[in-house]
Amino acid sequence: MTKATPIDSVPGNPVCVVTGATRGIGRATAISLAKRGAQVVLVGRDEARLDEVRGEAERASGSRVAWVRADFASLESVRHAAEEIAHRWPALRVLINNAGMNAGHHRASVDGFEMTFAVNHLAPFLLTTLLLPALTAGAPSRIVNVTSVFAHFGRLDPGDVMFERRRYGSTRAYNQSKLANVMFTMELAARLEGSGVSANCVAPGLVATELMREHWWFGPRWLRPLWSSWLLSPDAAASRVVQVATSDALDGVTGECFAARLRPVALPRQARNADARRALWDLSARLTATEAGVPERATRQA
Repeated sequence: MTKATPIDSVPGNPVCVVTGATRGIGRATAISLAKRGAQVVLVGRDEARLDEVRGEAERASGSRVAWVRADFASLESVRHAAEEIAHRWPALRVLINNAGMNAGHHRASVDGFEMTFAVNHLAPFLLTTLLLPALTAGAPSRIVNVTSVFAHFGRLDPGDVMFERRRYGSTRAYNQSKLANVMFTMELAARLEGSGVSANCVAPGLVATELMREHWWFGPRWLRPLWSSWLLSPDAAASRVVQVATSDALDGVTGECFAARLRPVALPRQARNADARRALWDLSARLTATEAGVPERATRQA
């Protein structure tokens, strides 16, 4: 990994990290933030796509854009990315955890975890906890986790998150991972209370992206116009993410989930259970082998 000095942080330009920034919502979010004058850090696994989006964002905004490579199917890759980000940008204003996938069949990540859970939950859990010192240094700062309305259909069993005993289904795995995003957000917000770092999530709606590209019914090109005709565009969805990341109306607001408007929406039932949230946190910390990042003084007993 190439090291750089912290001069990459430009005073006066808030540093915003966007994961999954080479496609769909993440790409549109990154470009929108750059247009607003932020110093955007793209995170993705494809270097050619990262270069392409960086160039597009810089041409559209005139702002400086950088990228860091990370493969969210590998926790080691996430750790390397977090180390590079924290070194180059020691004070962060916004972290948007957008990267996600929906595996079409059961398969394991590099670390042996069910792929959808690994990419959609464990990787952002690890990245976020490792970047908490930089987010605290940049406070008031915001963590925005992109979830889905399908979180309401998810069921999370801490004893079988990898579907070793339950029957696997790609939709069930995806719904579980999106529920985990909400539960993580709520627990994180409680633990960070009083730190100056807020944590909220956004369910931007049904969006025409390539998230479902592993499924046969998404693949045919002739079906793409059909999906696009009744799904939100990535730009429309990104506007909902950006408003939660930047709106002055949300200064100090934490532990909420938003959709189309700056008005909190109902949480999935399991996400309202403090014991369930803590159990998921403990499991996630064990699976990612980290005790990272939340000061004891910021932890609230709920």
